[in-house]
Amino acid sequence: MRVGLGFGFVIWAAATVLIVPFGHFVFGPDNALPVWLASGVIIAATFAGVYWFSRVLLGRLAATRLEDGGLLAVAVCLPGLVLDGLLYAFNGGRYPGLEPAASGVMSAGLLLAYAAALLGALLAARRRVPETLRS
Repeated sequence: MRVGLGFGFVIWAAATVLIVPFGHFVFGPDNALPVWLASGVIIAATFAGVYWFSRVLLGRLAATRLEDGGLLAVAVCLPGLVLDGLLYAFNGGRYPGLEPAASGVMSAGLLLAYAAALLGALLAARRRVPETLRS
């Protein structure tokens, strides 16, 4: 699923471009907005975006198997998981641009966003599969 990998890379790149210079406003200790609220919005937006993208793409491919949604889910999440892991590895275990205390919260938010992306793609595939083929 080349398109899924490309979409996943675009999501990762856009999020990274926003988080590195501005992440301390959301995840920093002095922010006015509660971190859990900002994280919730990001996670919900990730779920909705991936769900919509998956419905459109799986519809165009005439996908009729849950496995198609699973492969798409993995393809969407793989670039970000690998690249975020590399970011952490090469930046001393913290996200670039964030204070060390904020990196833990950011890590938890990222993992939940990736879980939301996986769930969005799988639920989109489930809606495409005829009831008789669901297991």
